Amino acid sequence: MMRHETAPHSVQTVTKQYIEMQSPTNTALDLVKNLPSISVSTVDSSGILGGQINSRSLTDSDMGILLNGVPVATAYYLNQNVDSEDLDHVTVTPGSAAIELPVTSAAVGVMDAQTYTPGHKFGGLMDFSYGTNNLSREFMRVESGDIGNSGIRGYFSFSHEHARNWTGPWTNARRHLDFGAVKDFDDGSSVNVFVSWNHQFTAAPLYPTASQFFNKKHGLGTYNYQATYDPSNPSTYGGLDGNMWDQVFITTPVHLHLPYNFSFDFKPYYVYNGGYTYNGTLFNADVTPVTLGADGNALSGHVPAASYYSVFRPHAGAVAKLNYDIGKQHHIELGYWFDYQDNQVVNRYSVLSATGQQPFPYAASTGLFQDGSRYMPYQGDSGWKNHSLFLQDTSKFFNKKLVVTAGFKVSMINRWSQNFASTAPMVQSNFVVPLPQLSIGYQIDTHNQIYVNAEGDYRMPDPGSLSQVFDAQTGKYIGNPYNAKPQYSIKEELGWRYDNRYFMTDLEFFNYAITERLVSTNVYVNNQSIGSTINAGNQTARGFDAMIAGHPFHHWSPYASVEYLDATMDSNLPATGVLANGQTIADYLPTRGKTAVQAPHVLANFGLTYDDGKFFGNVGVHYTSSQYATFMNDEKMPGFVTDSLAIGYHFPSFGFVKAPTFRLNFNNLGGGFVRTGVNGLDNNAIATRGVRGSMIAASGSPTYYLYPRFNVTGTLSLAF
Repeated sequence: MMRHETAPHSVQTVTKQYIEMQSPTNTALDLVKNLPSISVSTVDSSGILGGQINSRSLTDSDMGILLNGVPVATAYYLNQNVDSEDLDHVTVTPGSAAIELPVTSAAVGVMDAQTYTPGHKFGGLMDFSYGTNNLSREFMRVESGDIGNSGIRGYFSFSHEHARNWTGPWTNARRHLDFGAVKDFDDGSSVNVFVSWNHQFTAAPLYPTASQFFNKKHGLGTYNYQATYDPSNPSTYGGLDGNMWDQVFITTPVHLHLPYNFSFDFKPYYVYNGGYTYNGTLFNADVTPVTLGADGNALSGHVPAASYYSVFRPHAGAVAKLNYDIGKQHHIELGYWFDYQDNQVVNRYSVLSATGQQPFPYAASTGLFQDGSRYMPYQGDSGWKNHSLFLQDTSKFFNKKLVVTAGFKVSMINRWSQNFASTAPMVQSNFVVPLPQLSIGYQIDTHNQIYVNAEGDYRMPDPGSLSQVFDAQTGKYIGNPYNAKPQYSIKEELGWRYDNRYFMTDLEFFNYAITERLVSTNVYVNNQSIGSTINAGNQTARGFDAMIAGHPFHHWSPYASVEYLDATMDSNLPATGVLANGQTIADYLPTRGKTAVQAPHVLANFGLTYDDGKFFGNVGVHYTSSQYATFMNDEKMPGFVTDSLAIGYHFPSFGFVKAPTFRLNFNNLGGGFVRTGVNGLDNNAIATRGVRGSMIAASGSPTYYLYPRFNVTGTLSLAF
């Protein structure tokens, strides 16, 4: 549960030995939940749906989420990237991002999952899992081993999984492929290929408010979707809230050994995400005249319909880096990163059947048309291009005891957003972001190391947050004066590590100064309340992380960690208020000096591992203290405890079957019904007097993630 590290910055890692004890349904999100700087909120027990990470007063939207050093989607989609059997380790660097990493959201560092390297011998692995909530999963991997004298080896794996939602109706299903191959050259050059494909259908749960949560907990009502269709209110029907999604991930890192102490690294990548989400709605055909089909009859009144958002999201880029070694004391890197991302979204409507069945979204016969063309009130295109240059030098002194790394990176970003279904023009913005880095590590002796690290990191606002705000049904351009700027963080770390034959420790103090804090909230535009991303001023976060783990003693390995965090808002939050005469004005909520949202003061973890080569087990307990769900600190979520237990046995090999293993993985052993994170923030839960004297109405009720009830997964795995 803890790995010995030597990098001159905070590094927190879970290794393959720990991963292999956990359920194969676990994603990287589940695997890092006991690291000291992390608080994880998961949605379901099967791993098909993801969740959210909170770290040092920020979320995974502020974190670079990587697979093999390549950017992927946020924590909610981690299951799409790779099967856990094909993971080697997962590393979190909460206060830093290596200068060559292709990230545009690294205000709270990065989480990088590294995939399995294929072995040199032919073989494979297969496992079968069954569990609560009708969970069923099958996995198989085949490895080629060394193919003749070519220096090439690879593997191919496939998995299938389905499970029922632990709360609410309907079932989620997932199919996944992984392919990896390595080509080694005699001079140290290499080519490494990894490709994955994921197809899934999910029914997203609703997230309750505090009152809905307590009503459900005390048996007074339900907050979730209904299992039966009501044509007068199709939005409550669980069969009309779903997501069909595909992802393809490709990366091919190349390392070339060159003469005269030069080397060259080239890492191209391509990620495709596409599919559609849908939900039930009552379409008002009296307000927006439409026909059923291109030549069908005109509709009237409120028509039960499915609203589809079709998404096409290509993401491509490459990092090129030239390395030069000056003796054994200096290593210089000069690099360029290009990144392109495009998000194309189209909104369509289709009429539901009498029983609430949603048709194929692209079928013309059931689609809504206007003037002979498919009615599409929103046809959005947003994206960015990022050009980044970086230079870094790593110097070693005093027989390599002192290591100093200094670098500078500059990112030049162009982002755009446009709705082709309206007359609004394309909106663009350009930014230049400087990113300095400095780290110093000193190995005092064989047991002690100290380090300091300082760097600037940023988070690029979603291009869709540009001034492109439209009415939900008519598609009419409303406008938005809030054009969010990049969030920027200046971070410092001071750390000490100790390692001997009995235990190892890691103590780190950190300080974050965050400017132009990005938050999703409601703004008032043209007499209409609009959800938007805005800059909420400055924020400060400081505290410490402490980890300790024992080396195996009679097969037992204990682990413990704790984080203390003090995070405060340094600015007042923009809002809209009403004066006594009824006039609406721009005002500010008095949030300066208040505790930052989603910033619990204490995170604590305890773990204990046993492994004698046959029997093995692991227990993990996590505690998160209370945190605020509103910027005015007028609604708080209480602290909570989560737990997990893994037990298993390695049976003797027989025939061609190697190390057959059976394991059981338990979560939420006490069956508690608790909230584990804030899903939707709000400005203020009660009406508040603004800085300029206006009355600012309550902005709504925050919504929350729930901890899945008690669940168990049994897995039988066989290697060959």
